[in-house]
Amino acid sequence: MAQGNRFASARRRLDELEADGPSEQPSDGGPASAGDLAPGEEFAGAADGAAPRAGRKTRIFRAVMAGILVLAVGFGIGVWVGSPHRPADDSADAGFTRDMLTHHAQAVTMASLEYRVTDDANLRQLSIDITLTQQAQIGLMIGWLRNWDLNPTTTQPQMAWMPDGGRALIVDGRMPGMASDAQLQQLRTLTGTARDQLFITLMIAHHLGGIHMADAALEQAKDDQVLYLANQIKQSQQSEIDALQQEQKRLSGAK
Repeated sequence: MAQGNRFASARRRLDELEADGPSEQPSDGGPASAGDLAPGEEFAGAADGAAPRAGRKTRIFRAVMAGILVLAVGFGIGVWVGSPHRPADDSADAGFTRDMLTHHAQAVTMASLEYRVTDDANLRQLSIDITLTQQAQIGLMIGWLRNWDLNPTTTQPQMAWMPDGGRALIVDGRMPGMASDAQLQQLRTLTGTARDQLFITLMIAHHLGGIHMADAALEQAKDDQVLYLANQIKQSQQSEIDALQQEQKRLSGAK
């Protein structure tokens, strides 16, 4: 019953987002950002009140880096002592790992696009955090598949390892939360606040899809490293959803 409630809750949140969908927002004509500052450089022209937010951004950045370090150390120890359980090709562990690789890759693409052009200091920092975290996790998962002697691709359908399987896929075959090609193209072409708002909308949906998959892995996976990462993904992405929702309110002027 707990499993069913958890999946139903995640799907309900995804369905609400998909029903609303990001609207076709025209460009506000704002100038594209120089976007090539190194991570950590101050961005000239940041919105008023950036100084009070600096402490929060620093805490987020430190938490992200600490999480990456813990994951890396944990993975290194796991490889060094050897894993007593080697997941089979059709296991939930392998299925989650392969599908999350694809899911993470799109998140890195979207966050990298946002980082390069946004004028918004807060979203610039969030996009850095997302890129660093998910790229590090991609490296871990590739390492697991190699250690398990499994190919990174399979003939199994996406999400076949999950209880709701193919029923959870979007009509055109995308995994929950994945942006469409048209949405990615819109993210590349919009500018200014319209672009920032679209990035937030797409990334919240993307993270909800990732949490849905992590919940399934926590119910079905057997490998300790997979279970640990699934829990980390669930917690970190929920934290980022909260931060993105705050930025969404700020940009829309909502109280």
